[in-house]
Parts: sequence; structure tokens; C-alpha cells
Amino acid sequence: MLIIKHTVETTASPEAVWKIWQDVANWNTWDHGIEFSTLDGPFRTGTTGTLKPKGGPLVSTKLTSVQPMKMFVDEAKLTLARIVVTHFLTESNGRTYVTHQIEMMGPLAFFFAIVIGRNMKKNLPQEMLALVKKAEGLK
Repeated sequence: MLIIKHTVETTASPEAVWKIWQDVANWNTWDHGIEFSTLDGPFRTGTTGTLKPKGGPLVSTKLTSVQPMKMFVDEAKLTLARIVVTHFLTESNGRTYVTHQIEMMGPLAFFFAIVIGRNMKKNLPQEMLALVKKAEGLK
């Protein structure tokens, strides 16, 4: 299993970050590793969607847990592996903390950790900075 975790601090409100997270069709405006993404219904537990990573195959995704304004989890199934991304929001002293945790698990997780995990780890900090910059612009 591979776990990648990164947290950024922002002056953006949790509401602003949540609004951007819910806008799945525009994730590629802050996550430049995504060609496109869709959601087949409302942003709630159980809703499925698709995600097309740049240079990768189309992947089916599912929101496995949604707690509005706090966190959500999306899961992508790969061949004999899955990627679970947990997105957390916390607030302290007028600051918002945004955390993304990526977990790869399953029999072929080691393979996907090499093939895509390295780039995910390298790109995650920049993607999260782009996310909070966009959220700060919503003030």
C-alpha cells in the first residue's frame, strides 16, 4: 500500500474550497493531471463518475463518503488495485487547512505506485496550491 498525504493552509473559507471540490467537471482547472472528470449525479455518497487522467485510461470513480464542509472520499478502481483519495477540511484560528490523502491498495498497488504514484506525489503540492489559490479568489 502507498499513502501520499499533503496539507496546505489558506485564508479561503471552507465554503469556498467545498464549492470547488463539488465542481467535479472543473477539477482540471486546478488539477492539471486531469484531462476531464464528470459526476453522474449530485455530490453525495454513492454517486459515480468518470475521470480521465492525462496520458491514462478513463477510470470509473465513486464518492464513497461525503460529509459536507468536512470531507469526502472518492475511489477509483484499477486492475487489481484501487486508489482512494480522502479530502479533508479543518479550520483553526480563522485559517482553513486542506488535506488530500491518496491511498493505493490491492494486489497490484505496488505496480501502480511506480507507474502513477511517483507523479501523483510530485504533483500533489502544486495541485493543492492551485486549488487554494482558486478558492481564495472566490472571496
